[in-house]
Amino acid sequence: MSQTDLTHSIDMEAILIDAAETLCGLLEAENAALRRMDIPAATQIVDAKGRATDRLAAAQQALAAPYDSSIRPHAARLRELGLENRLLLERAIVAQDRVLACIARAIPRALANEMGYGASGAEARRMLSRPVALSARA
Repeated sequence: MSQTDLTHSIDMEAILIDAAETLCGLLEAENAALRRMDIPAATQIVDAKGRATDRLAAAQQALAAPYDSSIRPHAARLRELGLENRLLLERAIVAQDRVLACIARAIPRALANEMGYGASGAEARRMLSRPVALSARA
């Protein structure tokens, strides 16, 4: 390996480590928000996490040589944070589904006692609730 190749490899390793650490920091912040079930805070991190992931992937592709042992601890940390992130995201999705199911079950009961006007013009209890739409964004 020439001196130029070695210098390029070292530079790319530094870029790869920096990209991994940036993504680790974002995953830590998102995981903390998800542990608190602070979905708005977690959502604010999504775009930055996508950019950091793209940067890490580009750095991995640019590093042609086998990874140096100095990268291994960063990769292990990233793997652990990624696994935790997946579990926390799954938990948040389950919680969101439960909340939406509760709301969906409550709406017909809440609207069942609603009064309206019958054919004669007098008040009449509605037999069917009016249509309701729910929307969720993760």
